[in-house]
Amino acid sequence: MTKFTLQASFLLLAVFAVSGCATKNLIVERQGAYQAYQEEDYAAAAEKFEELVEEIPKDAELWFRLGNSYAKIALPEKAIKAYQNALLRDPKMGKAWYNMGLIHLQAALKSFVDMDSYVAENDPVAKRGELMREGIFSLLETPADKNEHEN
Repeated sequence: MTKFTLQASFLLLAVFAVSGCATKNLIVERQGAYQAYQEEDYAAAAEKFEELVEEIPKDAELWFRLGNSYAKIALPEKAIKAYQNALLRDPKMGKAWYNMGLIHLQAALKSFVDMDSYVAENDPVAKRGELMREGIFSLLETPADKNEHEN
């Protein structure tokens, strides 16, 4: 075996060893993110999912979990962006569409609740705003187990 072949073999072996470690670390990181989420440490889960989507940006499920984590720590804009990223990778992911819709409804509800505090009762849109608020509130009053899709 020539010196060049020997060096090339060692180089290939090193590359395989490093890539194997990277894969193993990603598996451990993924487990850590899911564990933090299960333990309801959503801020830690969000951090871990952020790292994972940087490493594996094509994984729609990781983007979805990141969106859920952001939603749980009241970061709706970030949650929506994460759900959008999940949907870019898997447009048929119904649970991402559903959760993103819930976040949009919650934001709309907040707007109509805030509107009630500032708009005079005799303003022509006040009554329509009240009806919208009641309608959205009614939509969001589903049982807790149906209010967010996590699986």
